[in-house]
Amino acid sequence: PFSPVTHSAATDRGTGPGVTNGGSGHVPSSNGWLEPNHSSLHTLESFSEDSLRPCKTSTPSKLVNPVVTNKIADSSMLKVKFAPTAVLEDVQPIRSAAFHPRGELIAIGSNSKALRVCSCHMLSDSVQTLVREDGCQDLPVLFKRNRHHRGSVYTVAWNPAGNVIATGSNDKSVIVVGFDADNCISNTTDREFSFHKGTVRDIHFHDDATMLSVGGGDNLLHLADVEKGVEVFAYSGHTATVHTVTSHKDTLISGSEDGTIRLWDRRSNTCTRVIGAALGTQGKSGISSLSLNNFGNLLCASRDDGLCMLYDIEMGKLLAAFSPHTPVTCKSVQFYRNPRYILSGSYDGTIALTCAEQVLLNPDVNCTEILGTHRDKVTRVTWHPTKQAFASCSADRTVCLWTAKEGVDD
Repeated sequence: PFSPVTHSAATDRGTGPGVTNGGSGHVPSSNGWLEPNHSSLHTLESFSEDSLRPCKTSTPSKLVNPVVTNKIADSSMLKVKFAPTAVLEDVQPIRSAAFHPRGELIAIGSNSKALRVCSCHMLSDSVQTLVREDGCQDLPVLFKRNRHHRGSVYTVAWNPAGNVIATGSNDKSVIVVGFDADNCISNTTDREFSFHKGTVRDIHFHDDATMLSVGGGDNLLHLADVEKGVEVFAYSGHTATVHTVTSHKDTLISGSEDGTIRLWDRRSNTCTRVIGAALGTQGKSGISSLSLNNFGNLLCASRDDGLCMLYDIEMGKLLAAFSPHTPVTCKSVQFYRNPRYILSGSYDGTIALTCAEQVLLNPDVNCTEILGTHRDKVTRVTWHPTKQAFASCSADRTVCLWTAKEGVDD
C-alpha cells in the first residue's frame, strides 16, 4: 500500500506555511539554541491569530516520498528525502508508537486492543542501503498481546531505562509492564492503575520510577510511582480533557482541550503558569500535543486548528506561530535531537518537517517540507533516538518506519 509518487511540494504547498512573530528570538550556536536573545523576544500580547496564513497542502490519498523543492529554507535537514522502510498493518487504526531508548525496538498500540513490540533492525547502517524506492519490509513482531487492554490502546511509552512499558486506553486504565528488551519478554507481573475516569490520552515517564498520565473524565494530571503501584498526586486546574503531557527536571507541563497549557512545580505540586488566555486561545482551539527541546527551555505546542506555537519556557514568551499543515488537527509534534527541527503529523494525513530556527529568524521563506503522507489521519509521529529516522502511526491501520535516503550532518 506504500507506492511512492512523485509530486511537487512547491506546487502542493504554495509559498509555504504562515508564520507570525518571527524575529530573531534565538541566536543560533554550534550546540543548538543555547543563547536566547531576550531583547528581541515577542510578548504574549503581540500574538495575533488573524495574521496567520494556513499553508496549502493537497489532500493525501496514499503514502508518498518527499520531493525536494528549491523554495525551502537553506537548511540541510529539509533537503533530505525520507523513504518508507518498514511497515506493520493492523485490522484497526494504530494510535501510538514509541521507540525503545536504545532504538532497536518499537512498541505499538492500536484500536485492536493489542500491544506489540517490533524489531527495528532494518534501520541499522549495514542494511539501510538495501531499502528500495518502490517498497518496504514488514515490521517483525517480537512480542504481542492481543487483548492487552479491554479497549483501544491510545498511548504507549517506555521508561528511560527501557525496562518498563506503560500503556493507556479508553478502558480508563494504565497498564505497566516490566519488559526484558534483550529477550523481548515480559518479566514482571503487570500493574494496573485505575485512577482515571475517562480515556487515557497520553503517558510520559518523568523518570524511571515516576509516570505521568492524562486524559478525560476528571481533567486531571496524574503522577504515579510505578514501582510501588500507587498514585502520588493528582493535579487539578484544567477544565476539559487533558490530551498531552511532558516534563523537564521539576517542571511538569500539560495541554488540554480547554485551550491552555499549564506548568506545574513537582516540588510544591502547584500550578506555576497558565499559557493560553493571553494568547486568545482559551476556549477556541484545544492543545493536541507538546514537545520540549532537549535543553528544556523551548516548548512546541500543536492545536486542533492546525496551528503550532513556539514558546520560551524560561522567559515566558511566545516566540512564533506557524502552520505546517492544513487547518485541521495537528495531532503530534516532536523536536529532533538537534532542536532546530520539528516533526509533525496531521489529521490531513501529512507528515511535515519544520526548521524552527528559520521560523524564528527568517519567517518569509518556506520553513516546512512535507516528508510523506498516509491514506488517513496521522495519529502519532516520533523520532528514532539515534538515527535520521522516524515512525508514523495512522488511522489507515498502519505504522511506518521512515529513514533518510541520504543522511546529512545534524
